[in-house]
Amino acid sequence: MNVVVLAGGLSPERDVSLASGMLISNALVEKGHSVLLLDLYKGIKDDEMHLLFSNEKRNYDFTIDEEIPELTKKNTKNLIGRNVIKICKMADIVFLALHGSIGENGKLQAIFDCMGIKYTGSSYEGSILAMDKILTKKILEHDNIKTPKWHLLKNVRKENIKFPVVVKPANNGSSIGVSIANNLEEFEVAIIECEKYKDEIIIEEYIKGREFSVGILDKTALPPIEIIPKSGFYDYKNKYQEGKTIEICPPKISQDKIKEMQQIAMKVHNALLLGAYSRIDFILDENGNLNVLEANSLPGMTKTSLLPQEALVTGITYEDLCEKILLSNLK
Repeated sequence: MNVVVLAGGLSPERDVSLASGMLISNALVEKGHSVLLLDLYKGIKDDEMHLLFSNEKRNYDFTIDEEIPELTKKNTKNLIGRNVIKICKMADIVFLALHGSIGENGKLQAIFDCMGIKYTGSSYEGSILAMDKILTKKILEHDNIKTPKWHLLKNVRKENIKFPVVVKPANNGSSIGVSIANNLEEFEVAIIECEKYKDEIIIEEYIKGREFSVGILDKTALPPIEIIPKSGFYDYKNKYQEGKTIEICPPKISQDKIKEMQQIAMKVHNALLLGAYSRIDFILDENGNLNVLEANSLPGMTKTSLLPQEALVTGITYEDLCEKILLSNLK
């Protein structure tokens, strides 16, 4: 098949998206597909249109990319680059290696639906619900799925806050902009950090406990993975800097708790209308209660990302995982 792997864009998670995209591209080539790795934001110039699908592995040269402010100086109008839609229509399917922003919030999925372009991941409905933490919270509460208590910043009186609390933007991924505030001074700093993303701000109950994640693949819950940061919490730095976090799969917890976690993850996946794959994040509190933190409609896909690690424990190699995702969305 001819496959576009769409990565990059202007999300704060741009670099992680490009890293995922490079690996996915070469994995699909290894499985016999002709592939083009395409940057959602940069696109391709007209005189480069002949350099499209290839069935050879490539050494990509943009591991260290331009900073987003530098990129936006070159294109101030469009979030979708030149010829991107045209090339995606030429492909049999588009593998979405995007994280955050237009690639994960349902907008791109809606455009592709209108254009008849097939793509991996969740529909625009599922993408919207998972990306918007306010909608996610409301659905979890409606379905009696335990999640940390929360309020919008605009509804919170500072003198009533019981510290510590988690402060987070309502529509970011990869824990970007998330802080734990232990007092009013840290709270004010956390608010300033969140305001960079021009988003509504959620103030969430802090729950002390063990952190886990469960991937869903083809309507099946994968083995949970436990996440143990060496310092602090599982923020952007600890997620993506090598050696910052210990990850254990399968985790050292009872089989009953593993099954419970998998059942809740599947319930969340279905409640949010997610597609062929997703990842659901949990905190197991000191009383043994599982609390759902959030859902990811396009989980990270580097080889050390959580979903590929969980799949590998079941015998699914990275290359097989990429093809499974691809074929699941063609059904």
